[in-house]
Amino acid sequence: MDINAVKSDIDVSPFQVIEGEHVANGVGLRNRGGGKINLRGIPINATLNKAYLYWCVLVKVNMPPPNSTVAINGVTINGTLVGTGASPLWPLMDRNYVYRADVPLYLLYIAGNGDYEISGVPSSQGYGMSPWENYSGDYLAEGATLVIFFRRTGYNLVTYIYDAPISGIMFYNVFSANLLQFYATKSWAKFTMIGADGQAGFDVGSWYACSREESYFGGIRIAGPLQDSLSSPFQDADSDWNGHDGEPLNQLWDTRTHIVPIKLYSHSTNVSYKSFGDRLVVCAFILTI
Repeated sequence: MDINAVKSDIDVSPFQVIEGEHVANGVGLRNRGGGKINLRGIPINATLNKAYLYWCVLVKVNMPPPNSTVAINGVTINGTLVGTGASPLWPLMDRNYVYRADVPLYLLYIAGNGDYEISGVPSSQGYGMSPWENYSGDYLAEGATLVIFFRRTGYNLVTYIYDAPISGIMFYNVFSANLLQFYATKSWAKFTMIGADGQAGFDVGSWYACSREESYFGGIRIAGPLQDSLSSPFQDADSDWNGHDGEPLNQLWDTRTHIVPIKLYSHSTNVSYKSFGDRLVVCAFILTI
């Protein structure tokens, strides 16, 4: 894959359509291979109906793909490879692999909210050292995100899951995808991006070129440094790609959720990102309308 290619206007249909809403949170796993996902936000009167775990691992040149099993709270689950692409420029790393696992509901807490211990993700340095000081090994974990889907009475919402063919695409300038085959019954939506290798700089230091990515939904800027006082009321002044799930270290993983405007009765929209040097990997999009 040409790392200099501009990824533009990729059409992506939903992998799955689920009745109800979603919440998501993740954990950075570089040089760890395991960590805790603190998932919150499910209402007390909700009924859980589905859950997925996404994760991404970088692989050294000439090494086979990583194994597709992980554990949640000590119970092993099997994943499916949903995408692969170029490595985001770590020394000797050749490719990234993005996996998705169907999480059985019996592994979730009764109300869904809780702390989920993730383990067993391949990662050569397992002691939590800074990624910029220790990046050797055959496998380097990026992070993992748990997405839980739920229904509640009186809320007629639908969630669309988008992963392949965008999962695993690495970009460092522009990424753009057209999300298709939904039906917008409202003029707002809940949108979650899962992405790998985001960072604010190097180690705990910040570098503006690495921390100023811009995010757009339907052509409206929803995240990134503010343009002026007339910026969209939906805009988050922070980047979506600063490794927030692994702050302050080890960074490199983001699960970012926004409330976004969407055209009523529309069936498609565009999601795009601008990077100014940082190399980033798209893993999945989740859209609730």
